[in-house]
Amino acid sequence: MFKLAHCASIILCLHFADSLAFCDDSDLPTQLRKLPSVHSVTSTPTKSKPKQIIIHLLNWHFVSKEDFAADLSDSSDNEFSETEINKRYLEFLNDVEAVQKEQRQILRFLIKKHEVRSVYMEGLTEKNLKAFNSFIKTLREFEVPEGDGAFDLFLKEQYRRDCIQMGAAAQLLISNEIKTALPLENAEAFEAANPVGKDGKVRFVEAAEEKREDGMVKNLLKGQGIKVIVIGGGHDLSDNLKRMKVDSVQYVRVSGKQYERIVNDMD
Repeated sequence: MFKLAHCASIILCLHFADSLAFCDDSDLPTQLRKLPSVHSVTSTPTKSKPKQIIIHLLNWHFVSKEDFAADLSDSSDNEFSETEINKRYLEFLNDVEAVQKEQRQILRFLIKKHEVRSVYMEGLTEKNLKAFNSFIKTLREFEVPEGDGAFDLFLKEQYRRDCIQMGAAAQLLISNEIKTALPLENAEAFEAANPVGKDGKVRFVEAAEEKREDGMVKNLLKGQGIKVIVIGGGHDLSDNLKRMKVDSVQYVRVSGKQYERIVNDMD
């Protein structure tokens, strides 16, 4: 297995057929608002018919149990027992899985109604693409055991966690509902923006993160049509598009009901 990003965050971009001369889906935000899993949709205006529509599904990131426990400890003066950490982590996994279930529903709508076929993923670069594809192949070929013995249950849970870590779009890649995954990241910018230092401490550098997002936008601007990214709600590419003077792209942020529930519970 390999590390796609800190906290194993996964960002995906689903790529529409490049044969279109322009994106004739001006009512797409309205279509998305009608989906049962969608809480809200916001959209940037464009001066003319957009050549591209970037759809941003707000994501709740997977993190490893070790990172989760460290964050739990850093955010509280209390000490947590291993039992309490396990309980909270299982609740966290259930939340991430619930968000991903909604994302799969939205992505399947885009696959069926807008012929989405390829995937751009956060954390995926030319450097780790081969390892990523190898891991997807392993998950696709894995036969989930049907028994309820201890070892079978262990394998089922490990497979579940691997799928949760990879994210909703990767799960559709495993099930052959989409065809390919493509690198979204510029490798240098991605590595430079990694907030976790060699000492294990997190240091967020805004300039590095902006440069990373600029690299994502540049990759998204290649070709035309509908593209979907699944990335944390703290990210907003509208400022990157504005700074790069891109006015032929409609940027749509989609918040799912489960995502909103989790965010509200955190407040």
